[in-house]
Amino acid sequence: MKHRLAAACVLALSASVGAASGVMAAPNEQDSTWMAAAHQSNLSEIAAGQAAVAQGTAPDVKALGQMFIDMHTQLDTELTAAAGQLGVTLPDAPTPSQQQSLERVKGQTGAAFDTAWVADQIAGHQTTLAATQTEISSGSDPTVTALASKAAPVVQQHLTALQQSASAAGAPTLVPTGDGGLLQPDGASSLPWLLAIGGALLLAGGTGATLLLRRR
Repeated sequence: MKHRLAAACVLALSASVGAASGVMAAPNEQDSTWMAAAHQSNLSEIAAGQAAVAQGTAPDVKALGQMFIDMHTQLDTELTAAAGQLGVTLPDAPTPSQQQSLERVKGQTGAAFDTAWVADQIAGHQTTLAATQTEISSGSDPTVTALASKAAPVVQQHLTALQQSASAAGAPTLVPTGDGGLLQPDGASSLPWLLAIGGALLLAGGTGATLLLRRR
């Protein structure tokens, strides 16, 4: 009887240890920092998109604004779900700098708003892309790096569309990418084409992201 009880205890302990070993460790500082920054970037881009839809005068600015609302909302929905599963606390608003920058842009009207909005968004997307590339190369949590890998082409798409808009308005087209290089928009590209592939990018990545976010 004693032997049976001892064996049962060993089995119970083994099961407990096995279950514990299946629990992933909390993300490290790099992963947690990127998640917080990406969340604030998403909130900032959504707010900027709303401003563009409300105040923009150029059709491409309004179209970009709506695209930012749609795509950054989906990215942030997946990111916040992952943060909840991983126990990462996210900020509840964009950074003060992001908020102040948008307020300065919103203080403009007409064509001046469009120009300021595009310039501000190019700078913001450069920063976001650089941070996301760092997470892809230096992050450790597979769920977080998968989120960054999905976000990177979306942010790059937005940056290219913004540069295309700036080029059409006669603004400089060579813009730092954040990784030491310069990006030249493809002269054959057009905003409608970029908007069309936006939805395809999200649909293609949705199923994979859902599987990656499931905790085992």
